[in-house]
Amino acid sequence: MKITKSIFKLFLISLVFTSCSNNEEEFPEISGNYKDGVIVSAEGSFGNKDGSISYVNENLNRLATNFMYTGVNEAQLGGLIQSMAFSDDEALIVLNDVNTIVVVDRITFEKKYEITSGLDNPRYIAIVDDKAYVTNWGPDTFNTNDDYLAVINLTTGTLEASTISLSYGVEQIVANNNKLYVTHTGAWSSNNIVSVVDLSAGNAVTEIEVNDNPDDIIVDNSGNLIVLCEGNTLYNADWSVAGITTSSISFINTSTNTVTNKIEFADQEKASLLSYENGTIYYYKGADSTVYSINESATTLATSGINTGSIYGMSVKDNKLFTTSYSFTALSKLMVTDLSTKEAIYTSPVGLGASKIYFN
Repeated sequence: MKITKSIFKLFLISLVFTSCSNNEEEFPEISGNYKDGVIVSAEGSFGNKDGSISYVNENLNRLATNFMYTGVNEAQLGGLIQSMAFSDDEALIVLNDVNTIVVVDRITFEKKYEITSGLDNPRYIAIVDDKAYVTNWGPDTFNTNDDYLAVINLTTGTLEASTISLSYGVEQIVANNNKLYVTHTGAWSSNNIVSVVDLSAGNAVTEIEVNDNPDDIIVDNSGNLIVLCEGNTLYNADWSVAGITTSSISFINTSTNTVTNKIEFADQEKASLLSYENGTIYYYKGADSTVYSINESATTLATSGINTGSIYGMSVKDNKLFTTSYSFTALSKLMVTDLSTKEAIYTSPVGLGASKIYFN
């Protein structure tokens, strides 16, 4: 077994070096401790069920450890990784195309168990105490009445029988003050609401209207919400793009469940990624491949930013911008930019279709 593991790890290292990095003289870490670092989830190549996870240490002085779940468990996850979530001691991995959630130890990434029933097109997870709430599109992604939250009891590792029904097109979910906040992008169509689920009031649901296709959602330092509404893409009869409805960054007061402010993008413009740190909002516009930043009290959008090239994932921590430029046929790239100098300070190859960035 030890020989098998050693050969397997050498194989994983060889995969990493099929792509270049400015850190290429440093060997990637093969470790049983993935605490205090950056976790990158990669969707994998569509249809191949080869989603993977990469780890970069917090010092950013080594190449990413790619295929870390595979290296630890000697098996692939077996699906497309939509998202991840973290409890105090576990990481939950959403495999969208196989309706499965794999639960691993947060530090070692050793598999503990998986949930394989009661999920239909799972998307994102929020954790409150000992329960995980999972957004699901339902079995028919065009059915406007089958979206729901599945509930996992993390103490027993089982799915609860009851679900929470929500309006069409559930997507991202965050938790604050025993309430869940869910954006509704509209699945394969469109929607324009944020749902509030009050766990202290029998899971009562309130809906807040925003601009079309709300997606990324963040709880700010005051406990209020920042929501990126991407706008709805409209098509002609021949499926050519006719236009985009208004995109915005919307601000929701969680005490009143009302939109207190929104900053709208220019006609036919949109942003597709959102991040936040210490009162500063970061958003990415694919049209000019640029990440912009504004203060959370701003009333207008920024006019200049950092050109990152085309990116698929974005997050900010400790005044550093973490982005992934993706490929579905070769390893993607993680890049870290110092926001003070606007210069890249780290790059490394990561998994195919790298999309989400987390901090463990």
